Amino acid sequence: MKKSITLLFVIAGTLFSLAQAPLWTKEQLMPTKELADKINSHAKDVPMILNVGPMELIKTGIEVGRATSVTGIERIKQTVSQENKNRVIVVYCGCCSYASCPNIKPAYDALIKEGFKNAKVLELPVGIKEDWVAKDYPMEK
Repeated sequence: MKKSITLLFVIAGTLFSLAQAPLWTKEQLMPTKELADKINSHAKDVPMILNVGPMELIKTGIEVGRATSVTGIERIKQTVSQENKNRVIVVYCGCCSYASCPNIKPAYDALIKEGFKNAKVLELPVGIKEDWVAKDYPMEK
């Protein structure tokens, strides 16, 4: 009985620590300032930016629709089908935190499944209004 209780605590602790682990690694994230600076400088290496949710469109972004739908995933695949697999592609939604957004993970996973080696998630810890628009980063008019 004592071993069962100990095992239960070990399992619960493991599950808790997994739930607390960040969903995205630093390498998978694109800092907002870095992306805004590239857009503003008209750099040759501006990533392809995919809006995978219902929020405002970042300058040079492509609206593909919610990635929680089959249609959205198909639009992502169609949009990137002619791109070099090494191109940096940034996905964002901005409806909420990038950590809890239902659209980000399916979009990111679709890009990885299609063979893109430099897929990134735009680092929006709160949402697009607070982490992009409020900082006066470039938006489509």
